Amino acid sequence: MSTTELKEEIQKAVEQLPESAPENLLQEVLGYIQNVNTKIAERAQRAEYVKEIIAEDEEVFRKLAQ
Repeated sequence: MSTTELKEEIQKAVEQLPESAPENLLQEVLGYIQNVNTKIAERAQRAEYVKEIIAEDEEVFRKLAQ
């Protein structure tokens, strides 16, 4: 399943939550989704840091590879 398809399925599941769902349960679901978003952003930031380190130390890595 592609990322787009997964996001669509998640949206469908959220839309199917009953209006009578307890507020504390909805808060828990919201917190989980926010936590996932935070983790995605943190991973993207770490990937950027790694790219920067590699770019800055390219010559060192090249020498190590030899």
